[in-house]
Amino acid sequence: MKNLIAALGLVDWEAQFVSGLGHPMFGLQVQRRCVDGVDIRAAIQVSDCQAVLVSDSTLRINQDLIGELAGKGIELIAITADVDRWHDLGASHCIELDANNPLSAIKQVSELLRGESQVVETEADPKGLLIAVAGFGGACGRTTAVKELGWQLSNSGAKTCMIDADTYGPSLDQELGFEPSQNGLLELCRSIERKNSSIQTHFDLLPAVTENLSLVAGLPRVSRWTDLRVSTLRELWRKSKEAFDVVVTDVGAVLELDHSIAHETSLPRRHAASLTALESAQVTLICARADSVGIARLVRGYLEFHELFANSEVHVLLWGVVNESQSKDVRTAVSRHTGIESIFETIHDFQTMRDALKQNTFVGKLDSKNAITKEFEAIANLIYRNLELKNKTPLRSKPKRSLLKRAA
Repeated sequence: MKNLIAALGLVDWEAQFVSGLGHPMFGLQVQRRCVDGVDIRAAIQVSDCQAVLVSDSTLRINQDLIGELAGKGIELIAITADVDRWHDLGASHCIELDANNPLSAIKQVSELLRGESQVVETEADPKGLLIAVAGFGGACGRTTAVKELGWQLSNSGAKTCMIDADTYGPSLDQELGFEPSQNGLLELCRSIERKNSSIQTHFDLLPAVTENLSLVAGLPRVSRWTDLRVSTLRELWRKSKEAFDVVVTDVGAVLELDHSIAHETSLPRRHAASLTALESAQVTLICARADSVGIARLVRGYLEFHELFANSEVHVLLWGVVNESQSKDVRTAVSRHTGIESIFETIHDFQTMRDALKQNTFVGKLDSKNAITKEFEAIANLIYRNLELKNKTPLRSKPKRSLLKRAA
């Protein structure tokens, strides 16, 4: 008989799970049910147990506690949708959570403690690069940035995908002249939740904007955000990085930081698509208007949500710079208040942008010498160079263009 301490946190399946563990066929006995890491630390002092069972909703778990458990010979078993997080903390065993049937993990816990199953291995990091294009407030140029950056990267030879994750006003497919697609964001998430192999088929059948550029349309109706779940979105970002060299996503306006998103992964969250994309992104491009309102929103938003960008390489794109004097002023203001040094700026060429929108195409394709085109070439070349260095092998066979260097 194996003795357990169960500390699954505030999940709706906790009572059923603990009850199931006590079935005689599993040979397990729950000595104590704990609330969080502090309660676990107290319980192991007075209880004789061989394992502690936790989930993503278990609070106040840190490396010190996990090390203390290991020192006492107590195994920590995490039932999780985020295996990487628990491996980073030092958890000895992880069982992947099936959000549709959490009780299926009971058998795996029993087999694990009886030595009949193996630990779930951490998946290798996908080689693809996820670029999140963010902003604070509306009309800051996110969708245009996604289009132009996607075009430039694909034109350089990278297999690129644009994903519209703006759950407030998705418009990427409309701006490119595509009819509503059956392989949009919602359909990809549903394929992942069904846990079948059709996700790759969905990627293969995505609308092709150009030879190397695919499109994932946004939600068919913004009210469907309730169908998007945190764990599914995290898996979507991982699988998209496996399928493409570069993924560029419009994450919409960053309006709030939902700390509960780290724990209740099975529930829908209004900003789940944005927050999980920023969490998974290796590169973040923050767009803002180069005026007093745009700069104030950028500075205030970045300082408020700086945690979201802690694990990514952050660049800023300022729209509407008209002269050198304004350029110097806005760059100095952004750098001084945010600490971000990589800043790009470009003009608002309304006529060219309007022409591109009317023709459902890209400014870069319409006018290769336009200032907007040149600026996105510089951004794309910087990102593309870093991607090639990461992969250590060129992604294209044609000769490289000379890199456009930008003083940051």
